[in-house]
Amino acid sequence: MNPPKDKKMTSIPITPESLQKKASPFQWQTILAFVILSTIYLVSWNDTEMSVGSLVDGWGHMRSYIVGNPEIEGSNFFPPSFILYDINRYLQAMYETIEMAIVALFLSIAVGFPLSLLASRNILKILIPGRSMSAKLLRRTMYSGAMLVANVFRSINEIVWALLFVSAVGLGPMAGILALAVHTAGVLCKLLAEGNEAIDPGPVEALTATGASFPKIIVYAVLPQTMPHFVSMVLYRFESDVRSASILGFVGAGGIGFYLFDKVRAFENADVTTIIIIIVVTVWLIDRLSAVIRKKFI
Repeated sequence: MNPPKDKKMTSIPITPESLQKKASPFQWQTILAFVILSTIYLVSWNDTEMSVGSLVDGWGHMRSYIVGNPEIEGSNFFPPSFILYDINRYLQAMYETIEMAIVALFLSIAVGFPLSLLASRNILKILIPGRSMSAKLLRRTMYSGAMLVANVFRSINEIVWALLFVSAVGLGPMAGILALAVHTAGVLCKLLAEGNEAIDPGPVEALTATGASFPKIIVYAVLPQTMPHFVSMVLYRFESDVRSASILGFVGAGGIGFYLFDKVRAFENADVTTIIIIIVVTVWLIDRLSAVIRKKFI
């Protein structure tokens, strides 16, 4: 009697034809997804009254705004203003903006990192082990609470947070720092939690089996795996905070945004161009610095 054949041996062999069939974009699932996404896009385009014709028709008005009124000095965007006294003020304000982003980043890490541990299901299983109903309920409660706080923090725009903190601590950089810190803490919690849940469970299980405490497991099994992701996300948020801090001055939260809003409101567009150039160059330099740091950790 012949021995029964293994099911794995009787499975359909993988051939170039089968791989090509699986990779074909003309499968019914792909076509259905394309139709659904196209329908959503077209409905959204129509409901928001998007129009290429309106943009083409209004191009002349945009050009007139950029060129400015020849009868009003400084109303044109080009050439930018080269008054050294003003440039020095803008550079000092940009320096203050960077300082705001730095302080906000450290505050957001202090809040967002611990929160991300509570928003990671696998980390909660280390913190609260067991399969009992009470353990499961406690893990679910802590996870839901952490995600709720993170969602509230990141769902509200920095400008709205700045308005709230301006009413609490008054005008100035402190309101902007707090606004950036709260919003970024929510964003970092979400991003870092996703990185935590993607780690290899092997080192965690090995340390758990030895009876290691929760802090030791985090330091020796979790952080070594998540550090590249952590560094990348923190640098990304720092760049974003510098850009966001440049706008918070619109509501009196300090930084170069105060001058930007003042010049836009006064139609001093040559100064607006100078400020924008300073912001763009600063963000570019930060991006280059971030790239160097990423190479060392990633």
